[in-house]
Amino acid sequence: MLPRVETIKLDVAMGLKRSVQAYVTDFTGVVLTGCLLVILPGVISRSIAASGDFDTLLMTLRGVLSMLYVAIVSWGLASRQRDRAMSPGKFIYGGLARAQPGLQVALLVGAAVVVGLTLHLFARQGTIAGWMLNVLLIGGGLLSACVFAPLVAVAVVERLGPVAAFRRAAALTEGNRNRILATVLVVLMTLAPSAALVAGVAGNAGIWIWSFFEFLAWSLAAVVPAMVYVGLSGDR
Repeated sequence: MLPRVETIKLDVAMGLKRSVQAYVTDFTGVVLTGCLLVILPGVISRSIAASGDFDTLLMTLRGVLSMLYVAIVSWGLASRQRDRAMSPGKFIYGGLARAQPGLQVALLVGAAVVVGLTLHLFARQGTIAGWMLNVLLIGGGLLSACVFAPLVAVAVVERLGPVAAFRRAAALTEGNRNRILATVLVVLMTLAPSAALVAGVAGNAGIWIWSFFEFLAWSLAAVVPAMVYVGLSGDR
C-alpha cells in the first residue's frame, strides 16, 4: 500500500502560470522534441497516399510517437524543477532514457480513448440511448482526466509501473479534482479556437497546419499535467 499523501491545495492560476513559464524556459527542448515526434511524423504520414490497413498503421505509429513525446516532456519539465541548468540535449536524451514507464501508461490511456471513440460511433444515431451514451463518455472522460491528470509525470519521475502509477496519481489528485477540472476546461477552451481555425483550412498547407495543431494539443497534454504534478507533489 502506498503511503498516505498529504493533501496540497492546487492553485489553478499558479498551475497555468507555471505551465507557461515551463514552456518558455524549455522552449527549445519542447519544440525540438515536438518537431521530431509530432510535426514531422504528422506531415509525412498525411503526405503518403495510404488506405486501409496501411493508413491505420500510420495513424497508430503517429499516436505512439506522440505519446512518447508526452513522456519525454513530462519528465523534462518535472525534473527541471530540480535542475535549473538542463540543456535541450539533456532534456531530450534524458527523457528518452526514462520514458518507458510514462509511455506504458500513456499507451494504456490511448487504448482507453480508442475504446471510448469506438463506443462513440454507436452514440451518433440521434436516439435517447445514443445521447445518454455520449453523456456517459464525456463525463467519464472528464472524471478520468481529473483523477489521473498527473499520471504520465508520476510514472516517469517516480519510475512506477502502470498499476502503482494509477494509484499514486489518484492519491495525489484527491481533494483537488474540482480544481483540476477547472484547469482541464481552461485548456479545452484554449484549444477550441485553434481547432475551429484548422478545420476550415484546406489544401496542401493544411497538412502542416494540422500537424502544428497536433503539436500544440500534445504540448498542452504534456506541459499542464506535468505542472499539476509539480504542484501536487510539493516539488518546487
